Amino acid sequence: MQESPFFIEHLQEARERQFERGFEYGFERAFERGQRIGIINSILTLLSDQFQPEAVQALKPRLETIEDLERLKALLRAAPRAQSLEAFAQDMQNS
Repeated sequence: MQESPFFIEHLQEARERQFERGFEYGFERAFERGQRIGIINSILTLLSDQFQPEAVQALKPRLETIEDLERLKALLRAAPRAQSLEAFAQDMQNS
């Protein structure tokens, strides 16, 4: 069975749109992941300036489980004001 040129053209356009959507989705996910990594590293840096760096690094696995960028940004704003590492860890659980 021979396919019409119109059908072949339409199929090609559909494939191109699907590729573009996939690329955009992948780019957005990578960009968001990069933002998360940057915010987490900034939080750890700010806390390391105030508290024992080894103890601060212990928070990294918990920070990495936070997917919500707004929550991470709130923690970033809270980091310089943290009275203690324990208080910051409590903020992480509550937010």
